Amino acid sequence: MSEGLGENSRLLDYSGKMYNQEENGNVLQLRDWLDDPYEQVSELPSQRYAGTDDGKLTQLAVTNNKFPPPAAVKDNPQQPIRLAKVAALSSLMLVSLVTSMFYIEESKDSYLMTSCKSAMKTITIDDISYCNRLAIEITGNIEDEVYTEPLNGTIKIILKKSMTNQTGDIVIDDPVYIKPTRERTTKIKEMTKIEHLFTIDSLKNCARLSLIAEPKDENACASVNLSYQCRSPAQDYSVVVALILLVVVYALIMTEIIHRTSAALLGASLGVAALSILNMRPDLEMILGWIDWETLALLMGMMLMVALLADSGFFDWAAVKMYELSKGRIWVLITLLNVGTAVMSAFLDNVTTILLITPITITLCQVMRLDARKVILAMVMFSNIGGASTGIGDPPNVLIINSPLLKSITFGKFTGHMMVGAVFCFLAAYLYFWLMLRRSSKSLIVQDSGVQELLREAQLWQRIADRSYIGTTDEVAVKDMLAGKAAQVKRLAEERVVTPTEVTNTYNVNLPKLRAQYGIRDKGKLVKTAIVLIICIVLFFVYSLPVIHTTPGEVAMAGAIALIIVIDHHDMEGLLHKVEWATLMFFAGLFIMVECLEKLGLIGTLGEFAASAIKSISIDYQLAAAISIILWMSAIISAFIDNIPFTAAIIPVISQIVEETDVPLEPLVYALAFGACLGGNGTLIGASANVVAVGIMEEKGYKVSFFEFAKIGFPVMIVTVAVAHVYLLVCHCVIGWGNG
Repeated sequence: MSEGLGENSRLLDYSGKMYNQEENGNVLQLRDWLDDPYEQVSELPSQRYAGTDDGKLTQLAVTNNKFPPPAAVKDNPQQPIRLAKVAALSSLMLVSLVTSMFYIEESKDSYLMTSCKSAMKTITIDDISYCNRLAIEITGNIEDEVYTEPLNGTIKIILKKSMTNQTGDIVIDDPVYIKPTRERTTKIKEMTKIEHLFTIDSLKNCARLSLIAEPKDENACASVNLSYQCRSPAQDYSVVVALILLVVVYALIMTEIIHRTSAALLGASLGVAALSILNMRPDLEMILGWIDWETLALLMGMMLMVALLADSGFFDWAAVKMYELSKGRIWVLITLLNVGTAVMSAFLDNVTTILLITPITITLCQVMRLDARKVILAMVMFSNIGGASTGIGDPPNVLIINSPLLKSITFGKFTGHMMVGAVFCFLAAYLYFWLMLRRSSKSLIVQDSGVQELLREAQLWQRIADRSYIGTTDEVAVKDMLAGKAAQVKRLAEERVVTPTEVTNTYNVNLPKLRAQYGIRDKGKLVKTAIVLIICIVLFFVYSLPVIHTTPGEVAMAGAIALIIVIDHHDMEGLLHKVEWATLMFFAGLFIMVECLEKLGLIGTLGEFAASAIKSISIDYQLAAAISIILWMSAIISAFIDNIPFTAAIIPVISQIVEETDVPLEPLVYALAFGACLGGNGTLIGASANVVAVGIMEEKGYKVSFFEFAKIGFPVMIVTVAVAHVYLLVCHCVIGWGNG
C-alpha cells in the first residue's frame, strides 16, 4: 500500500492500534482520516490510504520509529462500541446461566396404570399451586390415534377438580380416548406414545386434581405408563419467546457482530434459559441427547481422513487432472465440478461430498485465477440438489424413509420419484448460473492487486466527483476534472484486466509447470488412505440395508481411527488442528437451539397452522393446496432452521392431515422432501453442507458472509423450489402419479 512496503511486512497490535512493520524496522501508523464507512482501500495523490476493519478510510504515515511511544498513538474511536458489544453479549450469557441455575430440572411423575373391565383407575395430583396446564403422556400397547368420542374398546381419560367449598367435583370438558391394540407383547422402543394437554380455567377453591381412566366396556383393557407435568400460564407465550430467540440469533449471524459459532452457542444458552423460566428446564443428559452426535461423528471422521489424504498430495494431483480434462476452459471446468458434485451427493451424503471436493476446487481456482468463493458456492447448491434425489443423499430423506409413520414409502419408490424432479431442478439451477456467471465471466477471475487498487481508486475519484458542489464555473471545471480522472484510472485498470480468453490461452504454458509442481508426494500414504476411504464409501452406500448394522458416523470415525493406526501418524496435534472445531461447535449449538425452539412449540405451531389451512380448503383444490403449503413452508423454514428437526416434527403433521382429509400421502411426503432439501440453499446455515464448505473456505483464507451466501443461494432456492412445485402439481394433480 505504501511505497517501500515489502512483501514480508507484518501487522502488529500495539496499544490498541494496528501497525504494519517492514523488514527494515519502519512502522506504518494508521491514523483516522475520513469518517466514511463506505470508503475502501485506495490511492490518492501523494498519499497512501488503507481501510480498517470498521470500514473507515485511514491515512498511512511512514514513521522511523521501530516501536512508537504509546503517547503518540491515537485512541481507537471504535473501542467504546466494541466494549459495549462485549458487555451486552456477556450480560445475555450471564443472565441465561444464572436463570438456569435457579430453576429446578423438568420432572414428570409417572405411574404404571392398568385399566380393565370397566374398572376406573384414579391418579391424584396434590401439588397444584401453578397447575393451570396439565400435560400428560401415555405410553403402551395402544393405537397411535387419539379419539374424540367413546368408541367400543376405548378407554376414556378425564381430569377432575375436587373443590374445597363443598360444590362437588368438576370434570374438565376435554376428555381423551385411547384404544388398546390386540398385541399383548411389544418392544418398549416400539410402544406408542400419546401426548395431551388439559387446560384448567381456574384453580380457585380447588383442593386437588385427579386423572381418571374409565374403560368403556370389557374389551377396553390396557396397561400403560402415564406421566404428567404441571405447566404455568407463562407457557402460553412460549411461541413468542421462541420467535424472539430465533430473531436475536439470526440478527447476530447476519450482521456478523460475533462469529456464527458464538451466536449458535449463545442461542443454545438462551433457549435453555427460556425453558427453565417456563418450568421446562431440561437436565444435562437431555441437552446432550439433543445434539446429533451421528452428524458430528461423520463430520469429524471425514475431516480427519480428508486431512490425511491431503498430506499425500492427492488433491493437488486431482486438481491438475481436472485442469487437463477441461483444457483450461472456465465454464467447462465449472460444469464438470457441478455435475460431479450432484452425482456424488445423490449416493453419498452431501456433507461427505463437500469435504472431498472442496479442497480440489480451491486448488483448481488458485491455478486458474478464479474466485473460489463463487465456484464453491455454486458447487454447494448442486450438492444440495443432488442430495435431494435419493433416500440417502440428505438427512431429511433418511428420516422420511425410516419413519414408522410412512411405512408405505419405500426406498425405490421414493428415489424414483425424487430423482426425476431433482433432474429438472438441476437443469433450472444450471441455467440460472449460466445466465448469471456466463455473461460476467470476468467477475470469476481474480485480478492482481494492482488492478483491484486501480478499480477502487477510480470508484473513489468518481464518488468525490459526484459529491462535489456545483455552483460557479470553476466548481464545474473541478467536478469535470475529477470525473475525467476517474475515467482515466478506470481505463488504465481495464487495460490490465485478465480476460477468460487469456486464462484459457495460458493452458499449454501452465500445464507442464503444474505437472511438475503438483503431484503425489507420498504414494504409500495415498494407497493406504485410498483403501480405507473406499471401504468407508462402500459402507456409506449400503448402510441402509437391513443386514448392515452401522451408521455413517460410526463408519467415518472407525475409518479415521484405522487410518491413523495404519499410517502410523505421530503428529496428532497437527492433525487435530486441521479439524474444523468451530464448525462442529456451531452444529452442536444449533442442534440444541432448534430443539429448544421445538420444545417452546414454534415448529409444532407452524405445522398445526399448515394443517388447519389445508383442512379449510375445498376438497376439489385440497391436494394442490396441500402440496403448495407443505413445499413452500418446508423450503422457507428449512432456510432458517436446521431441516433435520423440522422434518422430524412435520412428519406426524403430514400423517394427521392424511388421516383427517382425502389428501393422499405420497404427494405430501415428496413436497416435504423437496422443500427441506432445496430450502437448505437459501441461507448459509440452511444445510450442513453450506456450513462445512464455508468453514473450509475460511480455513483457506476465503471469507463468505451471511449476505454474500444469501445473495447467490436464495434466488437458487426460489428457482428450484418453483420448478419442484410445477413438477409435483403435474405429477399428482394432472397425471395422478402415486395418488392411489
